[in-house]
Amino acid sequence: MEIIKFFRNGVHTTNQRLKMVVYLWLVNFLFSLLIVMPIYYLFDKTFSRSLASDYLVEGMGFLWLGDIIYKYQDFYPALIGWIIFPGILFLFLSLYLEGGVIGRIAAAEEKVDLGNFFGDCGKYFFRFFRVFLISCLGYLIVFGIIFMIISALFRLWTKNASTEWPLILSSNLKFLIMVLLFSLIRMFFDYVKVRLVAEKSKKTIKATLLNFSFIGKRFFRAWLLYLLVGLVTIILAVVYLALYQPLPKLGFLLVIAFIWQQAYIFSKMWTKVLFFSTEYRFFIHYRTSQG
Repeated sequence: MEIIKFFRNGVHTTNQRLKMVVYLWLVNFLFSLLIVMPIYYLFDKTFSRSLASDYLVEGMGFLWLGDIIYKYQDFYPALIGWIIFPGILFLFLSLYLEGGVIGRIAAAEEKVDLGNFFGDCGKYFFRFFRVFLISCLGYLIVFGIIFMIISALFRLWTKNASTEWPLILSSNLKFLIMVLLFSLIRMFFDYVKVRLVAEKSKKTIKATLLNFSFIGKRFFRAWLLYLLVGLVTIILAVVYLALYQPLPKLGFLLVIAFIWQQAYIFSKMWTKVLFFSTEYRFFIHYRTSQG
């Protein structure tokens, strides 16, 4: 099957470009440290000499959050800002790194190193940022209009329900539709980024418009390939949770839990590269075949 061929080629490309996965994991790890350190400082200052620290490790809940907010009332707004600002910064960082990923996938004849990887990050950042702005309009249309209409139709269906089953079914179906719509938009703009790199173009609006024709002619094949990689992502997450949850978070086992957590994050970076690898192979194949 053609989709399996693209998937295998994507896996092969991702494994060949494994250095990029390491770079992505390392940047993610360093970024996480910057976020965690202030929170760790609060925990250490508040609970290091308290018996509550033992319960925190065992999973006491969120009662400690109330203690911190009460004790550091003046610091709380700054803490919220420290959570929101890194979220925005991480969004820009992701756009920046995607340029390096797709750029190095496209440069198949060159070896991956820090210089050319981060060179591509900077080269494509502003193009990808413009794609992000256009995608915001796409998300607004789909979730602000289309999904709202779908939700209204579901409300009409469940309005006079005599049992709870229509409500449960409606809720699950709406969630599934929301995930599928999100995957469609994400896939569409992934291909816009791939086109910009493959064609060495800076015309983001033109690339977006051309992408309607490209995706439209082979919609189900492109979406099936995207969902196949998404399925791999879900399987890895299920395996991670199945093995992580039973692990005691005490002593040496806490180190093992941390290592397993980082292994999962590494796998997420691997699937991130896999998404773009399969999409790039798909795009190049059909662009070449259509002349």
